Amino acid sequence: MEVAAGERVPWAIAPRVGEPERALLGVDSLLSAQLLWNRGVRTAEEACAFLDPAGADSLADPWLMRGMRGAVDRLEEALRKSERIAVHGDYDVDGIAGAAVLVEALRGLGGDVLVHLPNRARDGYGINPTALHRIAAEGASLMVTVDCGISANREVELARDLGIDVVVTDHHTVPAQLPAACAVLNPHQEGCAYPFKQLSGGGVAFQVARALLRDVLSAEEVTRRLERLAVHAALSTIADIVPLTGENRTIVAAGLAGARAGRVPGLQALCEIAGRPLDRLTADDLAFMAIPRLNAPGRMADPTDAFDLLVAQDIDEARSIAPRLEILNMARREAVKDLLLAIDDEACRYVADGALVLAGDYPVGLMGLLAARLAERFNMPSVVIERGEEMSRGSARGVEGVHLVRALEQCASRLVQYGGHERAAGFTVRSEDIDAFRSLFGSAVRAMRGGQVAAPGLHADAGLRLTSIGVRLAELLDRFEPVGAGNPRPTFVSRGVIVQRAQELDGGHVRLRLAQGTAVCRGIAFRPIFPVPEPGTPIDILYEVERSWWRDEARIELVIRDARTAEVSTA
Repeated sequence: MEVAAGERVPWAIAPRVGEPERALLGVDSLLSAQLLWNRGVRTAEEACAFLDPAGADSLADPWLMRGMRGAVDRLEEALRKSERIAVHGDYDVDGIAGAAVLVEALRGLGGDVLVHLPNRARDGYGINPTALHRIAAEGASLMVTVDCGISANREVELARDLGIDVVVTDHHTVPAQLPAACAVLNPHQEGCAYPFKQLSGGGVAFQVARALLRDVLSAEEVTRRLERLAVHAALSTIADIVPLTGENRTIVAAGLAGARAGRVPGLQALCEIAGRPLDRLTADDLAFMAIPRLNAPGRMADPTDAFDLLVAQDIDEARSIAPRLEILNMARREAVKDLLLAIDDEACRYVADGALVLAGDYPVGLMGLLAARLAERFNMPSVVIERGEEMSRGSARGVEGVHLVRALEQCASRLVQYGGHERAAGFTVRSEDIDAFRSLFGSAVRAMRGGQVAAPGLHADAGLRLTSIGVRLAELLDRFEPVGAGNPRPTFVSRGVIVQRAQELDGGHVRLRLAQGTAVCRGIAFRPIFPVPEPGTPIDILYEVERSWWRDEARIELVIRDARTAEVSTA
């Protein structure tokens, strides 16, 4: 990659592809070939699947997943016998929306279903004995987990003692010993033939729903019901930051189609509050508009409101719930903003370690969010720990090239328990061992990165002139949706553009008018990391291309992530 030198934040621009790569991929433009090649696509078949994620037969047969037959047989038995079934989810959107998948699938088949979502502060992550006793008291004889349970050996034994059979569905790292459940579904477990391994917790639940519905309903009815369930699975997939490649692209594409068609009134209500058009909903809208609001109850209070919004059957019911999420999300925003300002100096002190590990009086509901913001800012794994008197809880968020659970394995001697997956993990540590953990974790991360402490950097797919930017380019970029983890939004560099106007806005944002030759583009920089350029200055810009709508008219705008003075103007 080309790396521009002498800059505060390096820019890495992908090597240019040519006609041989375009021919190999079977696409009609060099830019499409460039973007596909940058995302690891190497054949025409892979390119076709990438560009048409909602195509026929995009998802593998759910019966390939180890444990599926046992899970579906036990669920069907419970439905036949009118047993009460408990669905045990989690307090974040993956676990909430994943629980919604199974609750709605089972209720749609006449099931007597109750849902349990743990309270983050009171219950902590996963299954706990108090919840099991409550579920037993409410008469459930079968419990299905979503996004949790793969390490819950003792809890599954307790459930059995209480007369509750357990089906575990999870996607987190598989331990050496599996729980003694009547079925365990996790694509990572040994002997699982399901070909796609990177499903979210809700994605695994979606496969269970597919198998169950296909076993008892007509193909036409299965398709109809899955349109709504795919919306929940898409939320889980985006929220859990699993790679938006392969089947995850298919799930999100199907979910977006269902959301735009109004299959989930709760999302319609959120769009109304946020001022987003439902029929043009994107993966970014789910990531930055819907998911923060759905996560807010679990972070600030109790996740029940988020679940109730997702399963609301009509728009009036959804509109009565959505404002509560908005209030909690506003409070969450302010709390995170204040915390990030407060910990900035402390975070900067640890950057040289190659991994950030901060411990203090941090709200347990915001630790993961803080860790994610720090990981993004400093381009390194980041851990935020709520320090307790004897025991402390930590939340970790990762970056490319570091598998968090494997890093935590190197710290196991100092941890009480841990779990998660490549990019997100959690753990419990004795408070007296926090400093030792910080040292071990930093060493593990540096080893994974070859002893290097990675500097923050920005990546671009290609160089463009502003004359290339317009509706045609926006339509080409639409084919790369949905974007997210593993499939970043296409990013470009244009050199030597002239600043015609630079206007500072409320909130620290900057609106720009840029020219290059005869081409003029509007741009915006959100809280820019670069100095505001003077009009008439030639600059190089690194940006994304965004299409917005005003009264049904498409507007193309550059979202500028970085800029610097150009040595030579090419305008």
